[in-house]
Amino acid sequence: MIRKILLLSAIALLVMSCGNNARKDVSQTGSEPGTVKVEFASLISDPSGYVGKNISVEGKVVHVCTHSGKKLFITGENPDVRLYIQAGEEMPKFPMELLGSEIVVEGTLTQPVAAATARGGMAGMHEGEGMKAAEGVAAAVGADTCETAKALSSQVALADLMMIYNKHTVVK
Repeated sequence: MIRKILLLSAIALLVMSCGNNARKDVSQTGSEPGTVKVEFASLISDPSGYVGKNISVEGKVVHVCTHSGKKLFITGENPDVRLYIQAGEEMPKFPMELLGSEIVVEGTLTQPVAAATARGGMAGMHEGEGMKAAEGVAAAVGADTCETAKALSSQVALADLMMIYNKHTVVK
């Protein structure tokens, strides 16, 4: 009888320890399963390689939309290249206190329909078509009311992409 109790206790401890390790790993990474950590410079050099993927990227918040609270722009080392972050309907507004902060943002990188149709997709883009695509995205994000969105339309890299926001973490 004592052997059975010891055997069952050992099995229970083994099962519990396996479950605890899996939870530790997830909390240590702090990101969703399947999220790829991307350096801002890598995102600029090959943005099409990340379209449709769940990524996390670190950057400085240069704009939080005061009108809807659902738009955010971050930059990397080059302050002239911005990534547009859009919060979905079910997501809360971005806190205004994020302005000027370094954050890690997780979400899915997408190419809005306006940009895709403006240039006929990712393939075959020629110089000048990027500006049309950027203007389409800038119009979609409200360039008429937002100086940062206007600046987005004038940049070459990342102008036709946006990230659908999942979560963020402030870097201290």
